[in-house]
Amino acid sequence: VLEIGSSFFGIRVFSYMELQEATNNFDPDCILGEGGFGIVYHGKLRDGREVAVKRLYERNYKRVGQSINEVEILIKLKHPNLVTLYGCTSRHSRELLLVYEYIPNGTVADHLHGDRSDSTSLNWTARMKIAIQTADALSYLHASEFVHRDVKTNNILLDNNFSVKVADFGLSRLFPLDATHVSTAPQGTPGYLDPEYRKYYQVTNKSDVYSFG
Repeated sequence: VLEIGSSFFGIRVFSYMELQEATNNFDPDCILGEGGFGIVYHGKLRDGREVAVKRLYERNYKRVGQSINEVEILIKLKHPNLVTLYGCTSRHSRELLLVYEYIPNGTVADHLHGDRSDSTSLNWTARMKIAIQTADALSYLHASEFVHRDVKTNNILLDNNFSVKVADFGLSRLFPLDATHVSTAPQGTPGYLDPEYRKYYQVTNKSDVYSFG
């Protein structure tokens, strides 16, 4: 049971007011990014830790289910190249909010095509490091019997040393090591989605490898 101030499998249960305070009442100036799920805010907890707070759009029940799925997965996984989930709000909270470690250097997509793209930020040494660390994170994920299902440059976060933190596990699925595939409706991002998965509705860890490129 997720109760305020308690610990749930090692993650903190936050109150809505605590995260409202951390983000300066969800100040638009604190927005880090937004997508189909909702908005991510930069925040600072009372203990001084900087965090990223994911706030879902109102009445987006599908995304609520995906966020609960993400919590259930991330509490089972610990790897230096996977984003760390610090906690979430209580089941009694007015909104489901997820609290992650803050990764300050944007995404790979930002550095390739976005507002951080320039001629010097991603040299070949940095690109090789990103590729190796992303592959290491996916290898760990697959060994832990999960597939990500939405590997893309927007979901690969970078710290100030260009170390990788793979994020966004809302579409991830359990994939037992002895299974040949898992049957499920295709979900993911066009351009990254495994064509065999899209055609046959069968996802495997090879689907992540295709998305990884």
